[in-house]
Amino acid sequence: MLFSRRLAAFALAVPLLAAPFAAGGLATPARAQDDAQDAIIVTVQGTPIRYSDVAMADEEMGAALARLEPEMRFQYLLGMLIDRRVVAEAARAAKVEDHPEVQRRQVYFAEKALRDFYWSQLMQDKVTDAAIAAWYEANIVKAPAEKEANARHILVQTKAEAEKIAAEIAGGLSFDDAVTQYGGRAGTPEDSDLGWFRRDEMVPAFGDAVFALQPGEVSPPVQTDFGWHVIQLADTRDVPKPSLEEAHEEIVRTIVREEGQKLMAKLRADAKIDVVGAESAPPAGRPQIVPPAQ
Repeated sequence: MLFSRRLAAFALAVPLLAAPFAAGGLATPARAQDDAQDAIIVTVQGTPIRYSDVAMADEEMGAALARLEPEMRFQYLLGMLIDRRVVAEAARAAKVEDHPEVQRRQVYFAEKALRDFYWSQLMQDKVTDAAIAAWYEANIVKAPAEKEANARHILVQTKAEAEKIAAEIAGGLSFDDAVTQYGGRAGTPEDSDLGWFRRDEMVPAFGDAVFALQPGEVSPPVQTDFGWHVIQLADTRDVPKPSLEEAHEEIVRTIVREEGQKLMAKLRADAKIDVVGAESAPPAGRPQIVPPAQ
């Protein structure tokens, strides 16, 4: 019972370490050691598994486990580390450390560790408080506010039906009466109301038609995969802009993505990269890993 309570306590803290990784890979196990004093959680065959080990496992696998509750996520990661350690100790006892495939994997993961750690250091220099604030000012504060629309529609299955409804509305039939007369299952004005939405929340043809209208206007027939629509725009409004705190994580991800792409392009340009057999490579420029089936 005591061990279970201890697991739960550690589980509650793990996401605090994992969050910076999810936001762009900016934390390091050393930071985990500072924050949690790198406590030993369990020992396997006398060797410890520490808090920082769980944080590193979360860096590796956290995205795949994001939907799990914190305690379950923690216990999964800890269980995986215990199993890995048990099998690794058995492998050492079986003296397979010098096997060529083991050595190949050690080289591969050593290079990955170098890349991950160094890349994190490079990104830390890009994602500063000043850079985040500047991005927020330029791309949110000074950017035009995004719009939302409130609209309602009548959906029918043929263009002829939609044209007939649009013509009757143009001739003086109210939209409410048109909904009652032609709306089918959406046979009341309330049922036809789509509420507030952004352009990209609707299929392109529908969203484009709505945002081309002025409040009170009715569209000509609009076709989507659902059928033919006659749309009336009720009103538009500006979407409230998020605060810097609310936008912080998304800004970090954006800066890491944008700066990472530029940095990677420069590093590649400065590196000497020769593709062996490039003259026979496929059009995409990448050699095939698996030969095509005969």
